[in-house]
Amino acid sequence: MNKNEVLQDYKNQEERLLLAKVMDKIDFSKSRNKIENTDFLNLFEQDLIDKFMKKIKLYLSLFIFAVLLSPCIVLAEDTTNSLDGPELTSQSETISYDIKINAQTAIDGYEAALTYETSSFELIGIESKNEWKGNNKLTTDSPIKLVFNRENEYTGEIVVATLRFKVKEDASKTDTIFTLEGLVKSGNVATNLAKVTKNVAIKSNDNYLKDLKLNGKSVTNFSKDTYTYSVQMPSITATVAIDAVLNDQTASFVDKYGSRSESLAYGENIFEIKVLSASGRERKYVINITREDNRGTNNDLKNIIINSNKVKINFDSATTLYTIKTYKLDKIDVAAEATDPKATVKIDKPEKFEIGENKVTITVTSEDGKDKVYTLIFNNVDYDIDTSLKNIEIFGLDEDFNFDPKVFDYEIRYKAKYKDTLVIKAEKNTTDEEVQIDEPLLETTSKDIKSGSVVKIRVYSLDGTESMYTITFVKDNRINFFLLLGLAIFLVLLIIFIRLFINKNKEKKQKETKKPTTSKNEKNQEDLEKTKRLEKVVKQ
Repeated sequence: MNKNEVLQDYKNQEERLLLAKVMDKIDFSKSRNKIENTDFLNLFEQDLIDKFMKKIKLYLSLFIFAVLLSPCIVLAEDTTNSLDGPELTSQSETISYDIKINAQTAIDGYEAALTYETSSFELIGIESKNEWKGNNKLTTDSPIKLVFNRENEYTGEIVVATLRFKVKEDASKTDTIFTLEGLVKSGNVATNLAKVTKNVAIKSNDNYLKDLKLNGKSVTNFSKDTYTYSVQMPSITATVAIDAVLNDQTASFVDKYGSRSESLAYGENIFEIKVLSASGRERKYVINITREDNRGTNNDLKNIIINSNKVKINFDSATTLYTIKTYKLDKIDVAAEATDPKATVKIDKPEKFEIGENKVTITVTSEDGKDKVYTLIFNNVDYDIDTSLKNIEIFGLDEDFNFDPKVFDYEIRYKAKYKDTLVIKAEKNTTDEEVQIDEPLLETTSKDIKSGSVVKIRVYSLDGTESMYTITFVKDNRINFFLLLGLAIFLVLLIIFIRLFINKNKEKKQKETKKPTTSKNEKNQEDLEKTKRLEKVVKQ
């Protein structure tokens, strides 16, 4: 038998040394025909030699040697050992297992072989307990050999040692088995213990996402290590379907934080994805979705109509508070129109008007949901509201204008010289601001006043009560007295002048012409009749 050829498959130096010693004893036993005993072998060493003997197919020698290996080993039914520790762990965690013996007879030695999955676990500590001593070295091999002894024998239940393992970060197996095969010694007598197995489940710490989709499209530049995303969506997108894909199928989502469909409000929307690993670790992804808001922002009123416009207000869209005096109203009808057709208007008013203060609110909601409230305070009184004028003044008028508050119609004779000179001013009879005069008639110039022109001055209360004063301009057809007197004097003087002129001519002719008396008398009579006819014409 070539020892080197047989041992070349064994790389571990301690295993090669042990098997070399076994082969030497086999050779020595065969050459001398004498039984040879090995040193005490632990379970690991026994298993190694058993496999070695089968390999070299020395069945007879194996039988003989097996007898020699364990001349003092018996199966103990009254002594047990166990591996106490967690049956569930997670990646990257550290776990500990206690090797515990329950001996019914006195023992002073313990040896074992521990088999485990080295791809998932790393042995990081071996700590002897309760006066047990061992010189066991950390190794990455499986199975590992464990040897413990104590000076004083012990009977009963006792922890021999604690083994600490680190679960590897990339541990892939979800389930693994720890196998413990051991024996106890009492002096030179060794007793085998029943094999112990322990199932350990490894739960993954993977709580990452593999992909994240919004409405069927992956988020731009998605990475499992990026936990916050900002996304813009158009105004028409009212909902979003969130599809989160787990990186590890053993992971899960926290309730209500996984894949789902969400409504989108205008503006900023924040959604969270929470992934829970199989080991219970949580990871959060945040999606910030901004929905474009192109809705109208106008929440102004265009107008307010009260009782079919019988109750007036000086409306301004920028003014939101109005105080209005009304007279013995028992109901109110308010209509309002928004400037933006897409805005909504809501009117809240009392069912019945009371004497005193009554409040009406008009809420205008813009398309984007912003409210603007207009408030109408109605002071409903039960006394008469004075809509008469205190005075009307017409500046530039030659004659007096006799104003009477109870007289509503006036007539003024128009003269040409009044053009661009007349100014009409009206003064209300009360200081009440709810009573007003039509703005265009408050001060009216006369440049456009002609014969037949009518100026109307309307005095009204905001509750609809009103009075109307009318001034009519008529043509002045009256004759001026002094003009007539001057004309009369002119005509008298003219007549006197004519008579003098006629008489002078008459005398002249009498001197120049000498005619018979009868003819002369006839001529004088003729001139007299002409003069009388001329006087008659002038008088006419």
